[in-house]
Amino acid sequence: MIGEVSPRSARLARCSRIVAGMIVAVNAERITQSEHFSRTREAYDRLAPVWSATTDDGPYNGWLERPALRSSVPRPLTGLTVLDAGCGAGAQCEWLLSEGAEVIGVDLSAAMVAEAEARCAGRGRFFQADLAQPLDLAPRSVDGITSSLALHYLRDWQTPLRSFAEILRPGGWIVLSLDHPFAPALAGQHDDYFDTRLVSDTWTKADVEVTQHFWRRPLAAVMAEFAAAGFVIDAITEARPSSEALQRFPVELGPVSDVPTFIVYRLRSTITA
Repeated sequence: MIGEVSPRSARLARCSRIVAGMIVAVNAERITQSEHFSRTREAYDRLAPVWSATTDDGPYNGWLERPALRSSVPRPLTGLTVLDAGCGAGAQCEWLLSEGAEVIGVDLSAAMVAEAEARCAGRGRFFQADLAQPLDLAPRSVDGITSSLALHYLRDWQTPLRSFAEILRPGGWIVLSLDHPFAPALAGQHDDYFDTRLVSDTWTKADVEVTQHFWRRPLAAVMAEFAAAGFVIDAITEARPSSEALQRFPVELGPVSDVPTFIVYRLRSTITA
């Protein structure tokens, strides 16, 4: 049996974790923007061949985040043009196509774009794009935008959000998911919730292990970014596992059934004409 930890030992352990997290954060924030994008792209290039097989029916993407995002997408989609920004291997694009949308998919990773094109079998339009740069799409050319766990790779949100605002038609919408601002702390994130901080997480998909860095920011900062780009929040969905998901993945999803994990925002532009 493990003995009780003394209050002093507990405080020392907590301080050690905080210091370790601060070191990770300091080292991460020394990465230049170009280095950060290069590492993100290279990690997803490596993950691309195994991404669909490991996430489509996986607990966190397939059964937790994606259902929350899709439940927030306005319907019907028949005949609408929808951009999937950060399309990955094409799961969201395939779903949008099944709902009758005309789809445009973009991603930082050329390997992910190739996977998405193959998955969608000649339907849709796909190209590599960096969301940190204005998108090469005509003004008022899309009716809606989805973005699954992509925006948090950027420190500056105004470029992508203003680019989204430009290409949306009047009445258009954005549905995007992010890590929940109240989610448990990751490496590099210590007690100051109000910081906007570059944090890291290590994933293993099949035989591929990567460490990704992305930005966590408080709720007020998220809302301020949306407002500055001319958007209002139309709806919020907080991801929770369904009873079926809990039955299939009790070990993975049971511990997070009452814990914030992912959050989905549906945005509308304040520009009406």
